Amino acid sequence: MTPYEVPETVSRRFTENGCEVTAIVADPADAQQTLYGTVTRDGALVGSYYCADRVRQSDWYIVTALGRPLTLDGQPVNPVSEGDAVLVLTTILTARDSFEIEQRLRDAIRPPQR
Repeated sequence: MTPYEVPETVSRRFTENGCEVTAIVADPADAQQTLYGTVTRDGALVGSYYCADRVRQSDWYIVTALGRPLTLDGQPVNPVSEGDAVLVLTTILTARDSFEIEQRLRDAIRPPQR
C-alpha cells in the first residue's frame, strides 16, 4: 500500500454480556487491524477502546464514558488484547457502583491464589 492509499474500513457489531460492541476494522480483507471500538449498554455509552500500535495490535487503552482513561490506583488499566479490553468494558465497567467496579478491576489483575 502506498502512503496515499486509504485502507478500507468496516464496522463489526456483536453482543457480549448484554452490551453492544462496535469495532472499526481497517483493511478487513487483509490485515484485520482494529482501529477502535465502542461498548454500549441499553443505548448508553459504557466506554471505548483503541489500539496504540495497530501493526502489532498491542498497547490497548480504555476510555470511560466520561472521556477519561480508565485507571486503578492512579495507574492506567491497559489490556493486553482487544478481547481483554472488551471484557473489561462489558463485565467490569457495567457494575452498579464505583466500589464494585474498583473491586472487579482488582480481582481481574490480582495474581491467582495458590
